[in-house]
Amino acid sequence: MNYECAKCGADVGNGSVQSAVIVSDLDPDTPGMVRNLYFCRDHEDKDGHKIKGCANKVLSAANLKHHKEEKTR
Repeated sequence: MNYECAKCGADVGNGSVQSAVIVSDLDPDTPGMVRNLYFCRDHEDKDGHKIKGCANKVLSAANLKHHKEEKTR
């Protein structure tokens, strides 16, 4: 089974953590059920051009602010 990036639709292969950031969330359309969202990491397109992945938006410095502060304590 191939998975796609939830933001841009890029192919993230089998959805492994090497290919994508995986976010688990409650599915608003199906109460009580969990959904997994995949966000692509930096990758190359079919022509070999480097593409900045959507994972950088999910795991941005601003989104990881508290996490980084805790690690430096």
